[in-house]
Order: sequence, then structure tokens, then C-alpha cells
Amino acid sequence: MPQNNLEGAAAALYAIVPALYRNRDTGDLQKLFAGAGQLLDQIEQTLRQRLADNFIVEPEQGEPPLQDWLIPYFADLFDVRLVSPTAEGRRAEVANAVAWRQGKGSLQTLEAIAESIAGLEVVVHEGWQRVATTPRLNSPLISARYYGYAQDAPDAPPSFAALHPGLPAVTPDISRPSGAVKAEQGPGSQQSTLDGKTHVWRQASRHGAPCHPGAFDDLSRRTVDIRCPDWQTGHHHPANILLYTAPPPGFFQAPITTVLWQEEPGAAFVENIEIIEQPGLRIYRNRSFGRDDFRPVRIRRVIKLLQQDSGVGPADALRVRFEGLILDNTLELDGGRVEFVDCAVRRVETHAIDLDEPVICARNTLFKSLQGARALTRLEYCTVLETCFTEQLQASDCIFTGTLKRDHDSDEPPRAGCLRFCVVPAEQPSGDLRLHACTTEAPVYFSGRFGERSCAVLHPASPDAVKHAAEDGTEPGCYHDYYLTRLFEAVVEKLDDFLPMGRRAVLIPDPQLLQLP
Repeated sequence: MPQNNLEGAAAALYAIVPALYRNRDTGDLQKLFAGAGQLLDQIEQTLRQRLADNFIVEPEQGEPPLQDWLIPYFADLFDVRLVSPTAEGRRAEVANAVAWRQGKGSLQTLEAIAESIAGLEVVVHEGWQRVATTPRLNSPLISARYYGYAQDAPDAPPSFAALHPGLPAVTPDISRPSGAVKAEQGPGSQQSTLDGKTHVWRQASRHGAPCHPGAFDDLSRRTVDIRCPDWQTGHHHPANILLYTAPPPGFFQAPITTVLWQEEPGAAFVENIEIIEQPGLRIYRNRSFGRDDFRPVRIRRVIKLLQQDSGVGPADALRVRFEGLILDNTLELDGGRVEFVDCAVRRVETHAIDLDEPVICARNTLFKSLQGARALTRLEYCTVLETCFTEQLQASDCIFTGTLKRDHDSDEPPRAGCLRFCVVPAEQPSGDLRLHACTTEAPVYFSGRFGERSCAVLHPASPDAVKHAAEDGTEPGCYHDYYLTRLFEAVVEKLDDFLPMGRRAVLIPDPQLLQLP
């Protein structure tokens, strides 16, 4: 009897056939049921999808979700204005429409909107509590226990009574530091989850001198600031709602698994990275790449592939592709071609010669430096932090912080090529390069150091010409598909629908949130 390799409906059909016919089967019966079972599986999947398309909420485990193209129809049904650039965010906008309207104007709803649409962990401050006001005599005070203190402030002497956290004190007490401290879950405490870690904390010494001025744990009161609010100024105003959030991590989100490059891959390497051999192609793929539970994997040590005694090999020897990985050292290829998808690469150097087909090809990739001095390089949605040496360059929706050169010995730009919807340095000579809809405004990053958290993530201080330089109006560079800038803007737009008239939401990136106790 042949081995049963059937699955799904085909396996069920084959199992209910009398054993007499299975024992006589030479493989033809399995082939018959395989064809019928495939049709039955497709019918079942169609029925399951049709059932799932009737509900916007998250499906149960193993069930298909609502198809993305149906979300706008549900939005029309619930009268929801969609602003999120991602399907997950739009799905959350519709699924939570009723709950958000019921809690309109509450701080809990504001936090839920930011977390659902953009996946941001925020700390919310009401602007009216951050401006200097005249205290009212005999005004009842809420118990200090509400603010997380173990006991109420005493009524005497006056120096101790003035410590009550409910008083609108303006002059900071320089003898007491004010900041976030670790706490137990309870009244006055807050819970924040960053990089997978949950912190429970509360504000200590609300009248004290702020430990981190301008950060989320700075509760000092100021005079009213009438400037238009942005990420840096105009925060202290009764009409403002301040939302402090940690900068996006980019490619370097902790925890990062580290493996070592070896000629013979070790157990840890194979456990985290899948090696796929195909005719003329070798793929190194992060095993969690493309999944919801994606985990960054870093490869250390110099990677040398297709080495030749002459130093230059044929370009068509082999194509090597890296997917969803961090290459934390130099990648050197004497021959062949190299491709990158959703990678962060410290340095890549190729020696093969080819000006007709790309030797270096990348999409959604961050480079510290890139060198293909006698080759054609093709980049789409990439960021190059430092040098870019290449003979010819084709780039779309990219950011180049350093100048583009043909080789080490001259300052001449690449011999030929085209750059469209890119960000290039102001001092970059065009030469024979064709530039279409490019900008020379300088980008501002949270960090420009390769390997650090938020490396190459655009800061809100970046000019609008940079933040919307891509062809589709979103940000160019390696985080184009993450829509980081657009998500920040979408949160503010969405909050405008759920704030009382005259109130304004201000989203403030705050690295100090990464230092929660």
C-alpha cells in the first residue's frame, strides 16, 4: 500500500474508504481523492472567508480575517473617517468606532486611539494642568492617595501641607526631585509597555524640580504658551492635549538575537536563519520574516562570499539574497550579485563588473555604506547614511545622507543613472545623473549611528519636503513601508474627531520613556 501523503479534505475522504480498497490502491485512488479534496478545500476556504467578511472584529485563532478591501465599506456603514495608512489601523478604527464614541473626550479613549492606530505607547497630559493658575482658598482637595501616595499630606505645619499633590504649585521645590518612580499597581500608578516590557510607575514629588525637563515626567507648571504647538514648542496651553511617546525603534528593536557568521553554519545560525538553495540563487532568510511575531536577527563577523584570487569574479556566478536580517559587519563579494529585502547592512562591497544588470539590488534596506565601484546599483526605498560608491545608480524613493561618488579617487558622481523622488545632499553634483522630483532638504534622524535604536528614523524636525518626498506622498527611505511619519500624523488627525471643540492634540516623541524605572 502506498504511503498516505494526503491532507485536508483529501485525507478525510481517503480515511472513510473501506480498508479493502486502500490496501489494493497503487496510488491512483490517492490521486483521485487529491483532486477532489483540493476542490473541497477551496470550497471550505471560500465559505470560511465569506463568513469572516461579515465581521470587522479580530477572528478567532485559525480563522481568516476580514479582507482589507472590505474595510472602507464597513467604515461607510459606521460613518468612520479612515486615516490610518495600514490595514491593521483601519481595521481598528472601524472595530472600535462605537466604543471610542462612547468614551469621547476621555483620556482612556485618547490612549486607546494612539495604541490601536499606530501601535504607540503614550503618556497623556492635559494642557490645563500644565499652566500656572491662581489657587483658590478653601477649595476641597482630592486625597493624596489618589495620586499614588501611601498617606495624605498633613495639614500642619504649612511647609508639609504645601506638599499636597493636588495644589496648583508653580515654583518648583528644588529640594525634592520630581520624576517617574517604580510603583505597585494601584491608584495613581500608570502602566506602560515598551519593547515588550511592562513598567508600572507613578509620579513622585509633583511639586519638585523636574529631573528631565520637557520629558513625560515633567509636571511643572508654566505660563501660557500661545505659539502653535508642535513636537518642541507651544505645549503649555489649556487647549492642548499632550501625548508623549517613545521614538519608533526601526530595524533595531530589542530584543535582538545575535548569531555568528561561519563557513559551516552553526546550530544557532540555522535555528534563526533559513538557508534556501535554488538554481542560481541562495537565500538567507530570517525564519520569522513576514510573520506577526517577527524577531530581529543580527549576523556578526565579516561575510565573504564567492572569493576569487584575482579579486574579481563573474557577475552571473550566483545571486545571494538576504531577507529580514541585520548584517552588523562587512559583506564582501568578489563575484555574483547580491540582493537585500528589509535588511540593515553596515557595509556591502562588491567587485563584479556589470553595467547592464544590477550587481547590488535592494528594497526597504538601510545601509551605512555601499560600494559597487564598477557595477550598476538599483535601490528602492533605501537609506544610505554615509558613502555610496557606484559606477551607475538607479534609485527610487531613497534617502542619501552622504554624497554619491563614482569611486574613492574622485569626487565625480556616478557615470549614469536616474534618481526619482529621492533626498540627496545639497552639495551633490548631478553630472550625468538624471534627477526627477528630488529634494535637497536635509533629513533629521532620531539617531544617525548604525546599530542604535531609531537609527535613520525620521524625526518630526525633518522638513515636510523630506517627510513627504516619496512618489505616493509618504516618507522615502528604508521605513517607507512602515509609514512611521504618516502614522504620527494619522493619530493627530484621528484625535481631532474625538476631542472637544477647541482642543488640540500634540504628539511628542520622548526618548526618556525608554528609561522607565
